[in-house]
Amino acid sequence: MKKLCTRCLYIGMGRHGLFSGNIYVAIAQISLGIALIAVNIDTTNLISLNWTQIIVFTIAVLSILVGILNLMDARKPGLICPRCNKPGMLDVESAEGQRFIKEKQIKIPQ
Repeated sequence: MKKLCTRCLYIGMGRHGLFSGNIYVAIAQISLGIALIAVNIDTTNLISLNWTQIIVFTIAVLSILVGILNLMDARKPGLICPRCNKPGMLDVESAEGQRFIKEKQIKIPQ
């Protein structure tokens, strides 16, 4: 789905930022969470965890959740203009995008 930049009038696909929607960062976050759980949690004694193990476990779970959300975000089109780096590109087919196109009299390439 094509996007429209309201600053430089670029029409095309947007891009993701450095951390949002980056598949490699998402895989690293999930791997970090799994590694933290594997290294710091003693599976033979899960009932009596000390406070440092609880903190590490919480950080690991949050890292895994953020990584999963990042993977899901990677499937959506980016909202940052690749030409001028302005965030918040408009969808060409949305009502707001159509209104902007009519106001600026922009020609949409096929």
